[in-house]
Amino acid sequence: MKLILHIGMGKTGSSAIQHALRANTERLAAQGAEYLGMWFDMLDPRFRGVQNQGQFFALPPEEMIRVTDVLIDVLRDRAEAGGTHTFILSNEAFSGNAKAMKPMIDRLMARGIDLLAIGYARHPAAWLPSAYVQWGVRDKVDPGPVQPYAVKARKLVRWYSGLLEWHRLMGPILNVRPYDKAGDIVADLATAMGLELDVPGTRVLERGEDAEIVLRALFNGRFPKHVLPNVFDRTVLSGLGAVPRLEDVVDRSFDYSETGAIIAEQAELFEHFATAFGFDPRDAAKNPPPMPGLDSLRNRLLDALLEITLDQAQRIRRLERRLNQLETGKPEE
Repeated sequence: MKLILHIGMGKTGSSAIQHALRANTERLAAQGAEYLGMWFDMLDPRFRGVQNQGQFFALPPEEMIRVTDVLIDVLRDRAEAGGTHTFILSNEAFSGNAKAMKPMIDRLMARGIDLLAIGYARHPAAWLPSAYVQWGVRDKVDPGPVQPYAVKARKLVRWYSGLLEWHRLMGPILNVRPYDKAGDIVADLATAMGLELDVPGTRVLERGEDAEIVLRALFNGRFPKHVLPNVFDRTVLSGLGAVPRLEDVVDRSFDYSETGAIIAEQAELFEHFATAFGFDPRDAAKNPPPMPGLDSLRNRLLDALLEITLDQAQRIRRLERRLNQLETGKPEE
């Protein structure tokens, strides 16, 4: 029985991979394989979802070993019921939690489970801006205002250490692949797994338009704590106070001029990475994306704000009518 872990890194096609794995249920079953999803909720419902996965990674070693035994029982039950011999889990958060997962990996290997962990690394000049949008703006994990790119990127660049930690602790099961040479990421993963997958015709994108990123930066900067993307998704701005200058927001969020310096500061990290995995993710010719044009941003923001304003006006009017009905006991004429 085999367990394949797709461990990220984040922003290296993980969403596309997970979408493809979900869409290939029948194709995988025909090959004796099953995609288990992103979470270990088959062990305990409290581990389901991005907001709860921290509870799994925080398990002490003895508890991690106990839930691993539960996992093995689950896999064997599914194997006996459906003839499945290969199981797949995909979660980009795995790449930064090698130490937490080491007791699980050791237990799985001790009990005869064949393991393969697949990771991807991307050129830092392309990865850092993408990662900044995701964890600096969309999913604002730091307290306080949205941090400028140059500040947040200096923290994010250390995430490459996660794959090195996997290599140090669990190198024999690890296959780290260059994202920039992969072509289609789903097809590349299928090759690495030794399975066949139908490659979706459309790309799965989470980044959004530049104008949306600016709106999220403005919105999430109002909250002192962690702000998940769905807070912006379900909330419409109400009651504007002081509005920051768009130019200042753009400078903080899209000025990638320090990317080269940030990468150069971590030369030892990437040299270690190249020694460990046989390729240097800096080798591909990559440059950060250019600064977006202010005029196009303003136009797109105006499009969105017009829709928001009209929708809010309708909602407010409906609420006013409902409140009037509740207060007076009769509908408004």
